[in-house]
Amino acid sequence: MGPERPRVFTDHILVAVRDLAEAARRFETAYGLRALAGGRHPGAGTANMIIPLASAYLELIAVVDEAEARRSPTTRRISRAIDDGRTFATWAVRTDDLDALRRHLRAAGVDLGEPVEGARERPDGVTLRWRTQLLVTPGEPSVLPFVIEWHVPAGQHPAEARVDHPSRAHGIRTIRLGDPDPAAAEAHFRKLFGDDLNVAFERATTSGVTAVEVETTGGVLTIA
Repeated sequence: MGPERPRVFTDHILVAVRDLAEAARRFETAYGLRALAGGRHPGAGTANMIIPLASAYLELIAVVDEAEARRSPTTRRISRAIDDGRTFATWAVRTDDLDALRRHLRAAGVDLGEPVEGARERPDGVTLRWRTQLLVTPGEPSVLPFVIEWHVPAGQHPAEARVDHPSRAHGIRTIRLGDPDPAAAEAHFRKLFGDDLNVAFERATTSGVTAVEVETTGGVLTIA
């Protein structure tokens, strides 16, 4: 028996956009989802806006400094998603014990690099910090998320920001994951993460997030 696996939770889904302001307007008009100001990612060449959904969130993310972005391997997933015409660049799960999860993933045969420290400063001056663990090469199509371990003050996780969505959205129901071989992709995914996450697998030409189902008071809203 391998190392005990700590629980993981859906954290956020990255929506790759060219223009943050335009994307925020589009999401409010089309989906009734209101985006809040996020911040700049120093050294990555990206900035974001946040759509809080109780315990998880959608992250609108755009390249705002091309020169800086070219020096950041992780930013390639944003540019590649836009170039490929895909809505979603990747997604993230969170854990409270990244080191324990790394031990489990290594025992399961995943070749891991070292965790990466990250931070961004919000418009109100609060700095959010985290550690991330990549499971695949940035930009490589995959149903697998990256892992994040937050180091933020209580109540300051981005999903906890208060916002009144016109659609009365209140949570993410399901993340739909596509792959050319969905059965094999699901088997590998379950080996790594068990049944903690609300995900559904379907056939697709490219591996990755195909849609996000959002719970609202009027029913399920699908973003694809």
